[in-house]
Amino acid sequence: MKRKVDMPPKELTRDQRAEVLRALSEIMAQRFYDPAMRGVDWPAAVANHHEAIVNAPTEEKFEIEVTELLRELKSSHVGFYRERPKRASARMAICACYTSIPFVGRDHWVFQDVHAGGPGGNAGIRPGDILLSVDGREYRPPEHPIFPLGSSLKVEVLTSNSDVATRQLNIPAPVQKKFQLPHVEPALVVHRRLRDDIGYIRISMFPGIVGLEVANEISTAVDQLNPVERLIIDLRGNSGGGAAVVRVMSLLTSKRLPIGYSLHRCQLGISANQDHFPVYDKIPSQQLALKMLLLKFGWRLVALHYRLPVKPVLLRTERPKAEPFHGRVALLVDRHTASASEMIVAFARENQLAVLVGEATSGRLLDGDDFKLPGGYKVAIPVGAYRTARGWILEGSPIMPDVEVPFDPELAREGKDPQMERAIEVVSSL
Repeated sequence: MKRKVDMPPKELTRDQRAEVLRALSEIMAQRFYDPAMRGVDWPAAVANHHEAIVNAPTEEKFEIEVTELLRELKSSHVGFYRERPKRASARMAICACYTSIPFVGRDHWVFQDVHAGGPGGNAGIRPGDILLSVDGREYRPPEHPIFPLGSSLKVEVLTSNSDVATRQLNIPAPVQKKFQLPHVEPALVVHRRLRDDIGYIRISMFPGIVGLEVANEISTAVDQLNPVERLIIDLRGNSGGGAAVVRVMSLLTSKRLPIGYSLHRCQLGISANQDHFPVYDKIPSQQLALKMLLLKFGWRLVALHYRLPVKPVLLRTERPKAEPFHGRVALLVDRHTASASEMIVAFARENQLAVLVGEATSGRLLDGDDFKLPGGYKVAIPVGAYRTARGWILEGSPIMPDVEVPFDPELAREGKDPQMERAIEVVSSL
């Protein structure tokens, strides 16, 4: 039997690109979570970008031009990509986040969060490393580097003592999960004891709609650490994901507390009385129970996909369990803590369950979905806005830490982590 070989996609004609743009505009007008389009004149924006999109000299430039159009929305959770994407951001492709920082009179991309088990961490890239080039091509802000998926490439970085090092990145094919952009998964949960009385858990993301796997890993980490009197949960660089965040919030309290809900465009006329909402408050531990959960809630996802105004689902913490570290928890956060991970941060802030240490979060929290387009493309757009139990909308509102500790790239290159050191001081004093 011959093995099927994926052929490279054909470049679209001008008319085909125009059809992609027409379909994209229609989806945006019908499904974008905010009917007012956040005050953006969408038809005018499409008209302004039309010629650059349909006349782009290459397929790569075509994708870039469409992305530029989508940026007009000034919204998170927006993406344009092939159903089998060829490249992704550093966060999605190599499991690392970077930020623009001045160095020797020029802005450079400096790695800030590098998750264990991802291509970046496996290649030896470390927080504080300054990106110089990717496969011989230099990148400086505002131009972002390109990381082709399913590839092997060389990255030059400036490390401690101003040493230039070459790192070999091996990027696998991406994971594609419903409601999430294609991504490469690092080690999801890392845990260890920092001291006899302090446990540490770092969570890189919450993949999947339910996230059974990562929820089980979090519970296992807590069981292996216990008994500990204090706990640090590290959400730095966490890109968010699905409902597994409920497991983390449930760890913070021995009470059953409401968390929040997402409101889609088709639900705007529904009463906001949370007492009448269906409740999701348990992540199953086995696949069999997952099927029962899908029977209970899956039809609601389908109804929302077809814009039927079903009631929102209220998230609530799981079965209460007393933990020795309750009241002595610190959450490590930074500018790359985004999306569903910000739900945890907001929940902790509203209920005063943990001290937030680090930097302000990204303020990027919407409910997204993806839609097929002509020509083998997909568009991911926000279709719902998340509200906390007390009505706080987080999109565009970064959450400030209780104890602010900026990222210091120079100390990071020396292997030091002032944010972690401060978090240890904080939980030690609780």
